[in-house]
Amino acid sequence: MKRKAVTIRDVAAAAGVTPMTVSNVINGRTDQMSRETFARVLEVCRALDYRPHASARRLRTDRRMAVGVVIVDPTPHYLADPFIAAVLAGLNVSLSAGGYSIVLHGALPEKLAMLPMMQRIETDALCVFLAGTRDERRGLLADLAALGQPLVLLQENLPDIEGGGLDLPDACAVAQDDFGGGATVARHVLESGARQITMLVPDAVWSAMERREAGVRAVLAQLADPPRLDLVHCGDESYLDTQRAFSAYIARKGVPDVVIGGNDQMAIAAMNLLTARGHRVPEEVRVTGFNGFDIWRYATPTLTTVFSPAFLIGQRAGEAIVTRLASGRFAERQVILPVTFGPNRSSARC
Repeated sequence: MKRKAVTIRDVAAAAGVTPMTVSNVINGRTDQMSRETFARVLEVCRALDYRPHASARRLRTDRRMAVGVVIVDPTPHYLADPFIAAVLAGLNVSLSAGGYSIVLHGALPEKLAMLPMMQRIETDALCVFLAGTRDERRGLLADLAALGQPLVLLQENLPDIEGGGLDLPDACAVAQDDFGGGATVARHVLESGARQITMLVPDAVWSAMERREAGVRAVLAQLADPPRLDLVHCGDESYLDTQRAFSAYIARKGVPDVVIGGNDQMAIAAMNLLTARGHRVPEEVRVTGFNGFDIWRYATPTLTTVFSPAFLIGQRAGEAIVTRLASGRFAERQVILPVTFGPNRSSARC
């Protein structure tokens, strides 16, 4: 027996709001309602499997009902990154509930101009993850801004990226507090003393990694006699690339007493190399990671990490886009979400 279609009135009754409020949510007119009301209506839409008629909406609103997600990354395996995957999941929750589809494009930095979306307009707004130096990212953003669509920058600090001839009046940035997370890690490892700190980073330049490093350096700069901080570039940050780079570093400079992984994957790869060579963690070398996805639970000893709100970054980015498309402006230019430090056995005092 065919199930009766859920109507906008059904959603309104279940959410305790008017049909007009539901209509405002699904058509992106959210500037006159609270975040709680918006979230409640989206949840009811999902629970009841309410599906607005997409063709009718496109005719009524003159929109494509699609948001482009552009990931500029020099490596081809960007979707295997748990951070990017979590952000995309959160973004999809907010956008799909509002009736928007995601059009995903991945590109090498030098191939951005060849993307189909750069040749024809097929979306209503763009969400972007960009690798590269600040000047390189500014160049990429200038090309994207020329498309004339609202931009949401993921894991960027808008005041830092603007300037140098780049002006982004129709943009919003959503990021986590990577600087604060890096500073917290540094203070933690210094509690037990340190002489030589190694920080593992990928070859690709990501602004979030730079902010984590800056947080660590800011804490060290406050010390009269700070420990040495060495950066080790770990290729595509895979397990084998990290171990090769860390092994070569040890051969040149010896075993450090602290390893700070730019993410959990690199931290665990380094920790496994250390234990395979007979070095005790944390008795001889203390190790920390970053991002706090479930992989930290599988490490032995359990990995100290910084828990990322990656899913929430995606959700907030989606909400920002829906609001912008409805009201004509972004409610906020910069959103910084807090991270949470999680000390565990890998960096415990001994």
